[in-house]
Amino acid sequence: QIGGIGALAPERRNDLAKLGLRAMFAGTMANLLSAAIVGILIRS
Repeated sequence: QIGGIGALAPERRNDLAKLGLRAMFAGTMANLLSAAIVGILIRS
């Protein structure tokens, strides 16, 4: 998706790359939090 949006706004490609890294980090943290909650629920 970043490549497609980058083609539409090439001057903002650097901003899109930074947002992409933040989005990947946020997604990873959300997944880990969900897994931790499921682990707590399964254990009890």
